[in-house]
Amino acid sequence: MKSSLVPALVTPYSTPAATAQVRRDLQQANQELASGRHADLGLTLAGRSSVLMEQRAEEALLAGLRSDVGISEGRLQVAQQSLSMITNGAQELLNSLAPLASGQAAPGQVAVHAAGLLKEFTNAVNATSQGAYVFGGINIAETPLADYFAEPVSAARAAVEGVFAARFGFAPGNAAAVSISAADMADFLDNDFAALFDSPQWETLFSSATDEEMRAPIGMNDTVQATTSANNPAIRKLAMAYVMVAGLGMETLNAEARQALVSRAMSGIGEGIALADGLRGEIGFRQERLARASERLETQGNLLRQSIADMEQVDLHAVAARVNELTVRLETSYKLTARLQELTLLRFL
Repeated sequence: MKSSLVPALVTPYSTPAATAQVRRDLQQANQELASGRHADLGLTLAGRSSVLMEQRAEEALLAGLRSDVGISEGRLQVAQQSLSMITNGAQELLNSLAPLASGQAAPGQVAVHAAGLLKEFTNAVNATSQGAYVFGGINIAETPLADYFAEPVSAARAAVEGVFAARFGFAPGNAAAVSISAADMADFLDNDFAALFDSPQWETLFSSATDEEMRAPIGMNDTVQATTSANNPAIRKLAMAYVMVAGLGMETLNAEARQALVSRAMSGIGEGIALADGLRGEIGFRQERLARASERLETQGNLLRQSIADMEQVDLHAVAARVNELTVRLETSYKLTARLQELTLLRFL
């Protein structure tokens, strides 16, 4: 037999090495068909691999910024809701003081009502978003505003009652308070009492918040204030009015001294509501910036994701055709291999 007859029985599909290569190619093609992405991005993209890595890193950065913006939006939304509750409560107290000024309400009942509203006010200032105190400034881990009527007696209450006793010689609510003149009460409220709500005593007695507010990134080189502070003048003014009505025993004062207290409380509430409305407008401006930043980041992210997909994704129709082709070649290889294995000299002897 001449050796020249043997090559006619051999095809590119019939050798073990060729069959193994077809299996590897088919496995890779099936992987691409299932994932929709090139199996070997480095081999496919070659020099463009660095561009893909840069775009992936930028997309991850944008995703992080979008997450930060979302968290900030949540915090400012909670701050807005709290300020709405605060102004509503302050208006309610103002409404209850009006008949008191004209002698149509019982001072003791108004004081009790004010104490309940002060509790609601404190809870609103101590609101959280995802575990962060939104009125904490940069100190988002600690309760911003102390509970005035806490037990044991809070430092704020001890200080208020201390300056009252130092000025008049007895504690708030004592029957002897009936002897306090309107002028003395006015002077006490404008000086000794008011000083407790100014720095540094406010921060020592009432607030653990910082004046500095937390800033959150909304772009590569831009930030926005994402919290507010319990040290804001609106909070101080309203807290002073609440404590004035609820914590100085006004039911024991004579009519003139009580009128001096009520007058200052109503004035403070009016100023506090106006300041709170101004703060709500400022926070609204920050929310608008966050909304625009969110839209911008989403647009940038979509463009990057499309660019990445264009580099990573395969033509599924072309891959499906290749899978079919490789499947046919592998089946042909198996058939030829089986036919060759059947060739033996014993069949011709």
